[in-house]
Amino acid sequence: MSEKVFFNPGQAVASSFDYHEAYVAAKIYRQKSNHELLLVQEKNNGKSYFVFDATAANDDSQPTKNFQLVERLK
Repeated sequence: MSEKVFFNPGQAVASSFDYHEAYVAAKIYRQKSNHELLLVQEKNNGKSYFVFDATAANDDSQPTKNFQLVERLK
């Protein structure tokens, strides 16, 4: 089952066209910040991966895009 999430792409911690590269960036950021991170993929084109801090999902003041949740890093 897929989970949709909405984010402002400008709030991304990292982004990459390569899943492994985005995952490594998320793991490094996770070690430094100790926040829950979400690894997501753009819903429309399915090419780019983005890493977001989970708390950014609660910010409704910014315009957002539709993303597909790929992995949750707790």
